[in-house]
Amino acid sequence: MAFGRFEAPKEFVTLTPEQVFEYSAAAKQHYRADYPYHGWDHALDVISGTEIISTKLEHRGLVIAKGALVVAAAWHDTGYHEDHSVKGFSTKEEYSAHLLDEYLKNKAASEWEKTMMHSAIVATWAGHKTLRTPYELIMHRSDIANIGGPTDEFLQNSLKLLQEQALITGRTPSWEEYVNGAVKFIEFTAAEHDHEALAHYIDPSDTTVDVHNVPFSEAARINIETLLDFDPTA
Repeated sequence: MAFGRFEAPKEFVTLTPEQVFEYSAAAKQHYRADYPYHGWDHALDVISGTEIISTKLEHRGLVIAKGALVVAAAWHDTGYHEDHSVKGFSTKEEYSAHLLDEYLKNKAASEWEKTMMHSAIVATWAGHKTLRTPYELIMHRSDIANIGGPTDEFLQNSLKLLQEQALITGRTPSWEEYVNGAVKFIEFTAAEHDHEALAHYIDPSDTTVDVHNVPFSEAARINIETLLDFDPTA
């Protein structure tokens, strides 16, 4: 059963596997190697997430422009270390989308694909106010996969995010301060995701890439409980 809202206009899906690889690899130079979390490894994780979720939804009879999503995933945090506001962008996501737009100006890709890639990156902003399209939802879900991912990796990534905050701000938050902020973000984002999935008639379990095989909000709850009991000095 296919839902029309998912279907990409097939004649506008033009990227070849070779182009997907080339365009994705070009993003690497826009990441800083010394960022503990938001670096190229995170981009690779998001690429993997988009492929996993897209494949799950393809098996439900849905048509997904997987190649364009992979490229968007590669570029979604480019320029993260730069001051986007100085450059005239209201969010870092808008700046990342701009960097991809500039790269694609002289590249082969349909206008539909370019527009979809841009919107998918912009919609990864945590403050996004409107219902995400299915393509935007896949990208956002892949970006926040760590929240419901394997617990050991989730805890290690929490430490990396704490280190990154210190690198960016010049101030190291206390563990309690970090955890309080993280829990609020996780609870809101996980509930938002399940709501958006259901709004598109998707089983939330079909958009999970974690090992728990449960709706995303439940996987996040498991990790929150572990985070609250975790001792970073142990």
